[in-house]
Amino acid sequence: MIATMSTVWDRTAEFLSDNLAALTPLVLFGIFVPLTLIGSLMPLMGTGGQPADLALGLMVLALSLVSSWAGVAITALAFDPAAGRGGAVRVANRRLLPVIGVGLVTLLVVLLLAAPIFIAFALSGVDMAALAAGKPPSGEVNQGALTFGSLYTLLLCLILFWGYARFVVLATPIIVMERRGLGVYARSFVLTRRITWKVMGVVLLYGCVSWVASAAAKLVFGTVFGLLIGGEGQLSVATVLTQIAVAAVSTIFSLLAVAFVAKLYLAARDAREAIVEVS
Repeated sequence: MIATMSTVWDRTAEFLSDNLAALTPLVLFGIFVPLTLIGSLMPLMGTGGQPADLALGLMVLALSLVSSWAGVAITALAFDPAAGRGGAVRVANRRLLPVIGVGLVTLLVVLLLAAPIFIAFALSGVDMAALAAGKPPSGEVNQGALTFGSLYTLLLCLILFWGYARFVVLATPIIVMERRGLGVYARSFVLTRRITWKVMGVVLLYGCVSWVASAAAKLVFGTVFGLLIGGEGQLSVATVLTQIAVAAVSTIFSLLAVAFVAKLYLAARDAREAIVEVS
């Protein structure tokens, strides 16, 4: 029988406290710094022309890859703390590309599932170019297409939420630990068979708490730094300091999520192997 979520959390907390020294450089340079830079760069998008936007986009992409690498390294460390940070880094160097590949396949599946919404709007005469540019569509929107799009979006959100819990949550630990490719989806489906609702509950709770904490940090620190330091424009001392505070909060939640999912995978795998042995 799989360990309860509280047991998984206890194992996560134990791992974090016992390996703080090994985790600190990975978290600081692999998550905190990229999040800080991404948060500071994103407001500049669309303000400097197409070449500048392209450069900023490439920088954000590179920083996102660094964060993904750090997540893989932390996952590897959670599996084998005895190997230390050096062992985790070597695993991350080998398994980053498979993680990115599976992520791209997942994104492609999501886009294909969302395609009927855009097709319906396009067939109804909605200016998709205007929507892509963030502008309201010109002319009257077909109510049939709007109704279909709304209902399909609601259904798609529910399906994607369930699919994320069944196919995606454990993807990175499976890739790191079992060195699977696209078979990661079938393996994840098997491992989450008896814990789907628990995983969905944890994901929902984590999403709500992390969003509220980040929003609160942005509001509080943004107000304080704005009053004390001031500054105008998208990039100022106050906005940078605010982003540092928000990134610190986001980093904590990111670390907790990566470590928790790694320990959840171990618990689900051990439970599944026990079931197979009994059978």
